[in-house]
Amino acid sequence: MKWQEYQEAAAVLYEQLDGFGTIHRNVYLPDLVTGQRRQVDVMIEMTERGHSLRMLIDAKFHSTPLDVKDIEEVAALSQAVGAHKTIIVAANGFTSPAEAKARFIQCDLMTLSIEEALDLIVPDKWKMCPVCNTDCIVLDQDGMTQFDNGLIFWWLAGQCRGCKCARVNCQDCGQKMYIEIGKSLVCGCGHEWHCTDEGVGIELFKEEPQW
Repeated sequence: MKWQEYQEAAAVLYEQLDGFGTIHRNVYLPDLVTGQRRQVDVMIEMTERGHSLRMLIDAKFHSTPLDVKDIEEVAALSQAVGAHKTIIVAANGFTSPAEAKARFIQCDLMTLSIEEALDLIVPDKWKMCPVCNTDCIVLDQDGMTQFDNGLIFWWLAGQCRGCKCARVNCQDCGQKMYIEIGKSLVCGCGHEWHCTDEGVGIELFKEEPQW
């Protein structure tokens, strides 16, 4: 998953909440002191009892929990653009000191895991890839073949968006397999499956006729 996608997922999360104001993605607001443009991941504008309120949401796609310095940086940005409320969304949570700092300055924290973020923005997402553990497998490849005897063989497969590891569901034998890029496996009914950069391929096993 890329950080831009994580930022998008944070926006989608709040867009799904009814009555949560008007949501703006990746906006630039003037610094109240310097006038310079400051980038904001997500800004929510709402009107409450005649008053206009700004809520800043900053998405942090870090591999480790956020610390105090991260909280202070977002809080400074929020103050610079005149936001009334600050929310930090992180992929891997927060340290205890960071949580204490956030409580003191009344900054809300939310943990949105990579898998939860992918659920929000990736159609046909199946699950996190067990090989790389950094992106998801998308089941978007399928095929159908009719044999001479009239039987129909149908299969479903997909690949990790990151490392290209394949997930294959063979409908003949019911076997489910993971195949790493550049490798091949044979399922229980004899079909040979290939995982390539171009996608999942299959060589169907056909029994020799009995004479």
